[in-house]
Amino acid sequence: MIVLKNRRFGLLWSSTLLSNVGNWLMIVAVPVYVYTMTGSTMSSGLAFVAQTLPAIAFAPLAGVLVDRWDRRLIMISADLLRMVIVLALILVNDPSMLWLLYGAMFCESAIGHFFQPAARAVVPAIVGRGTDLEAANSWTTVASGIVRLAGAPLGGALYALVGFDGLVLIDSATYLVSAMLIFGIGRVPVEMRDEHKPSSSWLAGFWLEVREGLAFLLGHPVLRATLVVSSLFLLANAALNVLLVPYVISVLGGNASDVGVLMAALGGGFLASAYVGNVLSRSGRLRLSMTGCLLAITVSFAGLFLIHHFLAALIFIALAGLPGGSLLMLVQVQVQRQTPDHQLGRVSSAFSAAEMAATVAGGAIGSVAGQHLPLTLTVWLVIAVLAVSALAAALLLPSRVVPQTNVPAAEPSAVVGEGTS
Repeated sequence: MIVLKNRRFGLLWSSTLLSNVGNWLMIVAVPVYVYTMTGSTMSSGLAFVAQTLPAIAFAPLAGVLVDRWDRRLIMISADLLRMVIVLALILVNDPSMLWLLYGAMFCESAIGHFFQPAARAVVPAIVGRGTDLEAANSWTTVASGIVRLAGAPLGGALYALVGFDGLVLIDSATYLVSAMLIFGIGRVPVEMRDEHKPSSSWLAGFWLEVREGLAFLLGHPVLRATLVVSSLFLLANAALNVLLVPYVISVLGGNASDVGVLMAALGGGFLASAYVGNVLSRSGRLRLSMTGCLLAITVSFAGLFLIHHFLAALIFIALAGLPGGSLLMLVQVQVQRQTPDHQLGRVSSAFSAAEMAATVAGGAIGSVAGQHLPLTLTVWLVIAVLAVSALAAALLLPSRVVPQTNVPAAEPSAVVGEGTS
């Protein structure tokens, strides 16, 4: 197991697992706390907006800095800043203080979007770009599956046990331990960046580097097609997630705990996708793998929403998690393998921004359509988008992407590449 064999990756994996668990605890706690305090659905919805917008707003800056600076230092700094910021939530005990909650959530999320591209860029530097890259991303998928499976139920249980302030302290502590684990990785050398002509200002240089990253992404046929397919999938996935709650309550006659059970089942499918995604990625059959995953997701969501029985919903949502997790792993491996190290931060951030924009758009579309159209018609329309994403994968992706031989990982070093000041 690479998480045990490669000590540095094991530390990184443990760090991200721990901080993600903390995040999921707050994903459950914050909306409940705000709704309990205000009784307003809009107020609790604003907390989601505060957590979502930074991914779009800060991605370009994060990508440039991740390609310029010491990536380990960025991750440690992000964890320590988030540790302090979340503690401000303890002060929010009255509706008049909600501005502080929204501000803290926004800042925490914004800083997290500097951590994420740095962590993704460090993985190939630690494990290489050969077959160990699939193994590393499989374990990353395992971590996501664990968080999805246990995070929401654990958050609800701890909220009842220790209250909101107790959860804030737990979340803050996860960031501190995460920073300590990342410190143990040691410095990770960064490939030399391309030399640029001196710019008239820092802002001009910043936009030059952003454009270079976008030019590489949009000019690379595999990455460009992967981004289109991934964005279509995430748009439809977000819309269906929005429709899940009204479907369970109004059609299946369920309640909030039933929604939690379904989300846990989705996490179970996501956990099982670690092995399937590894096998598919190693095969090199990118077109067949991604098209097959999207078709399986389409069928699973159709069964979930069109067969009106809770047991069927439980089975189909678990089945959706299996190809869904595999698809996301296939995307991540291609981003890490196809992108040069000195551009990996910018390309990874651009992917994240586009995918988050698709997620926000899908959530908005699902909300509006679900409000004004019959639920079944809305579901059929969204499932049609999923089918289009499968068609796009079949038409745009290459039939094979041959995995590289096992490219060695970088050794720990006290010196990082140029531009890491």
